[in-house]
Amino acid sequence: MSESMMRAGGPVLLLILALLQASPVLARSDDLIQSEIEAQIAGSAILRDTLVEVRVEKRLVVLTGQVRLYEQKLISDRIAWTTLGVFEVDNEIRVVPKVPVADAAIEHKIKEIVKTDERFHGAGVVVAVDNGVVSIQGGFFGLSDPVFLKHKVAEIEGVVDINIRATFLARSSGT
Repeated sequence: MSESMMRAGGPVLLLILALLQASPVLARSDDLIQSEIEAQIAGSAILRDTLVEVRVEKRLVVLTGQVRLYEQKLISDRIAWTTLGVFEVDNEIRVVPKVPVADAAIEHKIKEIVKTDERFHGAGVVVAVDNGVVSIQGGFFGLSDPVFLKHKVAEIEGVVDINIRATFLARSSGT
């Protein structure tokens, strides 16, 4: 082999070595990914007694089944997304409450959360509930406030989905 061929092959060899270093993530089998997700779901206290099924194909995770609380759907989703080697998650889990809950009761609980938590004072939060689907709109002061509210609402029995339209407000210098 000539010296110029060896020089040209050097970068290619380095690229191959770099890909081999990254291969533990790329080489993870779908079966391994699936068994890790299933084990984490089975080991989660909040997901105990749920009917979550996991399928993995080409590092795409499909979650199906049924849970009682929207929070359980969110946690299943987070487990899948944080599993090494996962490229995409399709969360098709259905939320089916143990007992039917009136939209007015869900809305009342959300308004209590907003009223009692100082971070939402002055945020102008508007809540609507239709067949368990919660729509929230408001101006929030902190970037994590809508996420916090989403997780609090997700713990309410009867909530089957949550949509939040958030705008972010600047705090006045007097606060």
